[in-house]
Amino acid sequence: MFSFKKSNDQHSGVSRFFIGVHISSVTRKLETAIIECNSACSGSSLTLLKSVSFDLPNELAEFYEETLEVIRAEQDVDFVKRHSSGEFSELEQFFPKLSSSKVGKKNKDVSTLARLSLLRTMTTTIQKEAVSELVADSDVTPNKIIAITVNDPGINLISDSDGSSLRYYSLSDGAALAKHTGTTVISSLLPNEWSPKDQECSVLSFPYWILLSDPVKARLVIDLGETARWTYLPSSKTSTSWKDMLFHEVVPCGSLLNLFTSEATKGKSFVDVGGRLSVQGQCPNELLEFWGGFQRQTIGNHELPPRYYTPSNASVLNEIFYYNSLKSAPQKFSALDALCGSVYWIAEQIKSSVEYYEPSFKEPFDVILTGGAKQNGLLFSRLSDLFKPGEFRQLSEYGFLEDSFDAVAVAVLGALFSTGTPVPLPNNSSKSDCFWGEISPGTQEAWTRFLTFASGKSDI
Repeated sequence: MFSFKKSNDQHSGVSRFFIGVHISSVTRKLETAIIECNSACSGSSLTLLKSVSFDLPNELAEFYEETLEVIRAEQDVDFVKRHSSGEFSELEQFFPKLSSSKVGKKNKDVSTLARLSLLRTMTTTIQKEAVSELVADSDVTPNKIIAITVNDPGINLISDSDGSSLRYYSLSDGAALAKHTGTTVISSLLPNEWSPKDQECSVLSFPYWILLSDPVKARLVIDLGETARWTYLPSSKTSTSWKDMLFHEVVPCGSLLNLFTSEATKGKSFVDVGGRLSVQGQCPNELLEFWGGFQRQTIGNHELPPRYYTPSNASVLNEIFYYNSLKSAPQKFSALDALCGSVYWIAEQIKSSVEYYEPSFKEPFDVILTGGAKQNGLLFSRLSDLFKPGEFRQLSEYGFLEDSFDAVAVAVLGALFSTGTPVPLPNNSSKSDCFWGEISPGTQEAWTRFLTFASGKSDI
C-alpha cells in the first residue's frame, strides 16, 4: 500500500516517476501530473512533483460532441423504431437530434469508425505534447519514468439489443503514445464491457483515498463538474478502512446550468459567472415537482432504457430537462426561472443522495467542495445551507491544484498497476480488486525498466 507525502516531506530511496494524463468529460481540458515513488515495496511513499492543466482546442471538443451526437442519433433512431409502436413523432419530440436524414448527412462524409480513429489521433498528438512539456518543466530524466497513465471519457456504444450493456472505446491510443514517447503507457482504465450502473464504481476512488484520507476523520469530496458526484473517503485509522469507500454520480450539474444560461442569454454566454443570472430567477415548486417525473424513467407513456438516465450521459438528460421545463410543462417557465430552479434542484439532489447513503458512513466527515460549478454563488450558498458543515474545505488545503487533481489520481493508478496492486472499487462492487488498464510497452529499455520496477528490484 502506498502513502502520500507532501512535496516538502523527506524520504529515502531512489526516485522513480509516474505521469498521469486526464481528459475532462467534455474534452475541454487536459490535466497532467508527475509523481515520485521511492520504491515498489509495501509502505512506499508517493510525492507530487508537479501538476498542470491545459485548455484543449475547441476543434477537439466540437468534433467529440459531434461524434457523440451521431452515435446517439443512430442509437435513438434504432430505439424508437423498436419501441414506438407507431408513435414515432411523440418520442421524437424529446430528442431534437433524432432524424434519419440528419444522421445520414453527418455520416455522409465521415463514418463512425473514421471519426473514432481521427479522435484517437488528435488526442494522442495532444497527449504527447503535454507529456513532453511536463517532463521538460519538471527536470525529470526520461530514463527514470516508469509509466505514463492516461484516462479519458471515451465513447460508449450499445452492445446489446435492450441498451443495458455498453462497450467502452478509449480516445487514447496507448500503443501510439508509447511509440511517440518511448515510455510504457497504461490506458483504457475502464472495463471494455459494462452496464450503466457500473458507473457507480469509479476507478479514481481508491487513489482519492490514498491522496486525501485522514487517520482521524472521514472526508466527503463533492465534485460540481459537468455532473455532480461525490466520493466518501473513510478515515485511514485501519489498513482496511478503504473497504467502506462510497461513490455516487448524482445528476447533471455544470452542463445543465450552462444549457439554461445559454438559453437565458440567447446564446451570448454559456457560463453563469458567479451565479449572477441564477439569482435573477425564481424557483417555482411546480417546476421541481414537474422535474420529478424525469426520475420515473419515462417520457410520455414510454419507458426508456437505463442508458438515458445515467448522469454521465448528461447531454441526453439535458435535452429532457430543457424540453420538460421550457416546452412541454403545463405551466411555461422562463429560462431564468429554469436556471434558478436547476440550482435548487441540483443542491437538493446532492443532499438527498448523501442522506440516503449516510447510514453507511462509519464516522463524521469533512466536506471538500471542488469543480467549476462551485463558482456559482447561489449553488454554493444552497449547499452551505443544506449541509452546514462549517466551511467547505478546498483541495488546495491538502497541497493540490484543483484543476489538475484528477491527473494526480491517474498517476497513482499507474503506480498501483506497475506494482501489481489490485484497485478496489467503491460501493462493495463485485468487480473489486481488479487490475484496470491495458499496457503498451515503450522502447526495450523502457519496458525492461518497467518490469524491473514491478519486480521490486532497485537496480533500474
